[in-house]
This record gives sequence, C-alpha cells and structure tokens, in this order.
Amino acid sequence: MADLSGPIDHLNAALQALRQSWQNAAALWNDSVRRNFEQEHWSGIERETQATQQQMARLAQVIARARKEVR
Repeated sequence: MADLSGPIDHLNAALQALRQSWQNAAALWNDSVRRNFEQEHWSGIERETQATQQQMARLAQVIARARKEVR
C-alpha cells in the first residue's frame, strides 16, 4: 500500500482537523440551523471521506497484487 498510504494519511489528517474545527464550532453554535447543517452536510462529509479512505486502501491492495503478478 506504499503508493497510496501517503494520500490516505493526508486525507485522514484533513478529516481529523476538520472534525476538530466542527466540534469547536458546534460547541458555540447550537440552534436548528447547526443541527440541520450537521444532518444535511457534516454527517455526509464524514461518511463519504471514510468510504473514500476504505476504497483507496482496497485500490492500493489491487495495485500491489497487480505489481506482483507483472513481475
């Protein structure tokens, strides 16, 4: 997984930073607009980012197998 581990790690770090920023904002912003944003947007961002990381890891495995078969 060497070729994609850097981008996967970078995406994970970005998600962690965004999650921290969201937690900071959510601590100060507690109304129906925030709850709507969280439901309509934030939960999707987390879900899609995690799914992307999983797919990138699977792709890295496929690439590694393909490289072994080509050698």
